[in-house]
Amino acid sequence: MGVEDVHPELIRDEQSWQSVQGWYGYAHVRVWRTAPDRVTVAISGSSAEHDLETVLPLLRAEYPDDTAEFFLHRPMDWMTLGYYAELTSNDDGTVTSTLIAGDIVAARLGPSFYATEDPDDHSGGYGCA
Repeated sequence: MGVEDVHPELIRDEQSWQSVQGWYGYAHVRVWRTAPDRVTVAISGSSAEHDLETVLPLLRAEYPDDTAEFFLHRPMDWMTLGYYAELTSNDDGTVTSTLIAGDIVAARLGPSFYATEDPDDHSGGYGCA
């Protein structure tokens, strides 16, 4: 009898948020149910790092009965290296981001983390996919 590998359930996967300033573009929001009272939110996209002080409280409010943890993924593009970060809301409303390896996040969330990642993450340069 084998041991079943259980991963958190992906409960949201959408291109739903546009930055407050609008011109930064869209971000990809994904949410996993990691425990009955806990969710993990990954915000990714080239505009994902903008307006986090506004967006995190809004996303947290969508899951009022849960403890929420947040991660940011800034995909690589022709001008900027990509990275992953753990996000922490501070008492003064600011957000602190701490760099983290994507593989650490993926190990916690399972195969759906990379399977639902943005297809242009590994672009080789302008206009390349």
